[in-house]
Amino acid sequence: MMAAMLRAMLAGRLGDDAVHISSAGFGPVGLPPIDDAVDAMRRRGLDVSAHRSSTTTAVLVDGSDLILTAERDHVVKIAAMSRDAFRRAMTLPEFLAAAAAQGGHDLESDTGVDVRSWVESLTEDRTASAYLRDAVPEVADPTGSTPRAFEVAVSAIEQQCREVATYLAAHAR
Repeated sequence: MMAAMLRAMLAGRLGDDAVHISSAGFGPVGLPPIDDAVDAMRRRGLDVSAHRSSTTTAVLVDGSDLILTAERDHVVKIAAMSRDAFRRAMTLPEFLAAAAAQGGHDLESDTGVDVRSWVESLTEDRTASAYLRDAVPEVADPTGSTPRAFEVAVSAIEQQCREVATYLAAHAR
C-alpha cells in the first residue's frame, strides 16, 4: 500500500518517470494483496489488484536512494543484506521524524545535495547497536483488524506517505 500511494503521489508532483518505487518484502513470493488492501486502495483511486509480492534483495537495496519499511525488523534484515543500506533504510514514521528533526525540506541550505546524500544525512549519527536497543516508531499493521480499524490504519499510512512525498518532491527538484 505504501508503494502504491507514494508512486501515485510522486507521479502527480514530479511526473511518472521521475522516480522508481519498488515494493518488496521478506515473505513468500507471488502472493496477491489481501482483499482489505485492494478495497482500501480502490477507495483512494488506486488499483493494486495485479500486485504480487516479491522479495527484498541486496541488488534492490543497494540501488535504492531511500528504503522505507513498516517495521524495525525489516530495517535490520536489510542491514544484514547490505551494510551500506542501513543508512538509507528507515521505517516510514522514523523517516518522517528524522526529516522533521533536520529541518525537513529547507532546500536553501541543501542546494546541490542529491536525494541519497540527503537521506544518508538523516541517519549519520545512528548506530546499529543503538538501533537494536532503542524504540523505533513503526507502521501499525492493519492486517486482520476490523474494517473500521483497517481504514483508520490505512488513513494514517496515507497521511505519512503524503508527508514523505512532500519531502522527496522538494529534494528531487
